[in-house]
Amino acid sequence: MFATLSNVRIVAVRAAVPSQEIALEDEVEFYGGSLKKIKRLQDTLGMCKRRVCPADVTASDLCAHAANALLRECREDRDSIDCLVFVSQMPDWIQPATACELQDRLHLSRECAAFDVNQGCAGYVYGLWLAGSLVASGSARKVLLLVGDAQSFSRDRANRITAPVFGDGGSATLLTRDESAPPLVFDLGTDGRGFENIILPAGGARIPFVRDQQRNEALIATHCDPQGNPWQMCETYMDGGKVFNFTMDVVPPHLERLLQRAGAGIDDFDLFVFHQANRQIVTSLAAKAGFPLEKTPVESFSRYGNTASASIPIALCDKFGSSPISGKMLLCGYGIGLSWASCICRLENVACAPVLDFEADPERLSREQWISRWEKIFKGEVDIYD
Repeated sequence: MFATLSNVRIVAVRAAVPSQEIALEDEVEFYGGSLKKIKRLQDTLGMCKRRVCPADVTASDLCAHAANALLRECREDRDSIDCLVFVSQMPDWIQPATACELQDRLHLSRECAAFDVNQGCAGYVYGLWLAGSLVASGSARKVLLLVGDAQSFSRDRANRITAPVFGDGGSATLLTRDESAPPLVFDLGTDGRGFENIILPAGGARIPFVRDQQRNEALIATHCDPQGNPWQMCETYMDGGKVFNFTMDVVPPHLERLLQRAGAGIDDFDLFVFHQANRQIVTSLAAKAGFPLEKTPVESFSRYGNTASASIPIALCDKFGSSPISGKMLLCGYGIGLSWASCICRLENVACAPVLDFEADPERLSREQWISRWEKIFKGEVDIYD
């Protein structure tokens, strides 16, 4: 789907990651004690470090931290936000939308619309398209886009396909109406035939957790693949080879088609910001698409890991730091779904800051406190508004 949006300006971007860091050397026992194997992974894929949330911190916490910093530092009136969009594969709740809780946590107006979108690796560009469409149509004047994922707490560290690759991160982006803003050009696509290539099989309506203990035990049973990687239906499964082949087959022609439709050439761009899947994928994509590597950032994967939907805004904050984001850019996300999405944008003095380390809100409830709260609600000992 090709679309051009007018009268939309990206005003500010912030990103946040947990402070806990795991280096590949910290997990040498999973490589038979071989530092040589670790060095090879660092050299080929760029695996180095990743940021991981403790069990009590979620994607919404990271996004809320980024959003509060953005609203505070940009001196935005919270009552002026017309809509909040939360893009994540790991919402706090199956129901209601986590965006509803975020509206309250961020002290936004009760006239602010709020909803969730389930998207992963292409989620940031999808979110820009959706938020931008609301602004361009006149439905909203200011939209706060929160995009993030945090799944480390649920991963088995012995699984060497997923655990060392994925990190946790969250972001906040403010879009506003501005008739003088350059157009945003989008191209988005989907191939649902590959939906099982990255999937969390259990926990939704198709394979739910139920009151039958024996059935639930089957959902948390561990199954090992021929390489010895453990898998459970309650954890994310990924076929890395098929995802790599999909990326190499689909994304370069998608980018070529987008440039043709937009009437743009490679030399027109200051930066090409890909979803930070890993260094090998990003550099291979850039080479196949003919994009110069010096204009294609790859460093944030080695610092933070593959942060899924948050990887593009994290890459931008990592690249620009405290300097305003300016220049003509192509943003491209691809992966789970299988989905892909790109945006051509000319950014002008977009407020930015270095990637933030998450600091817990002292009023935020822990997982045990949430469980205790709901036990008391069920018993009638606590009112929901308390």
